[in-house]
Amino acid sequence: MQLRFIFSISFLSIVLCHSAIAQTGTNTPAAAPVVPHDTLWHNELVVGVNLTQVSFAHWQAGGVNALAYLGSIRGKSVRDDANTTTTWTNTYKFAFGQTDVNEQGLRTSDDEIALESLLTFKMDSAINPYVDASLFTQFAPGYTYDTTASTEVSNFFDPAFIKESAGVGWVQSKAFQTRLGLALREIITDNYNQYAADPSEPGIHKTRIEGGFDFASQLKLQLDDNVLFNADLDLFDPIKTLDRVVVHADASLIAKVSKWFSAQITAVFINEPDISPYTQVQEGISVGINYSIF
Repeated sequence: MQLRFIFSISFLSIVLCHSAIAQTGTNTPAAAPVVPHDTLWHNELVVGVNLTQVSFAHWQAGGVNALAYLGSIRGKSVRDDANTTTTWTNTYKFAFGQTDVNEQGLRTSDDEIALESLLTFKMDSAINPYVDASLFTQFAPGYTYDTTASTEVSNFFDPAFIKESAGVGWVQSKAFQTRLGLALREIITDNYNQYAADPSEPGIHKTRIEGGFDFASQLKLQLDDNVLFNADLDLFDPIKTLDRVVVHADASLIAKVSKWFSAQITAVFINEPDISPYTQVQEGISVGINYSIF
């Protein structure tokens, strides 16, 4: 528990500490000129709420009552000043949603905490070294369901996936960037030790640390004035088992209807060979309120 607490506080500090710096407007001594706020940090924050509800009364064509909601916070804070030799990018995503079908009770449909901090050293216009740290976990207990019962299979920080990497990144344009490096990946568990299981080391393990190769790419295309396509690909290839590549990928197509309302199609693909022999897929279509705070 102490280890989990230390990691959670440290990663949250990475995301939050830049806010305190940005509010001061400068990171130089008091005698130096004050740098305007917008030259230090460039922030994006979008809050979304999606709600779906269907109900029937004396409906002869068939159907079941359904209620679903999803709340999300997505943001990015980038420090990229012309007078500095580094670019610091912090991204964060928090999402939680539940579904109730035919009054069977609320069941979790989406639960995600994703934090990343990327520091790039500006040495060239396109190719630059970087260091990166990321954390992925969830808010609430996760369950599998059958016709008669539910079984808890995960919880907050159980598991938690932490990755630190360093390497070289390439920025092809504002729309596409990619990077390749070496990484350490740690899986932390408490009660659900199957996520940290290592086929090469029999027994029960609460944590698992392995080194490997890290590859990540981001694509951001403005397809129309109000249509945006985002895609992220993250690969981790363990050195000990190069044929068992861990893949995390997601894509979204967002059409902004107005300042407040937007429609969104999302897809998430996860391949964890040591957890499941199958590729995990999540897809969704939603319409709701998505408001950019800044």
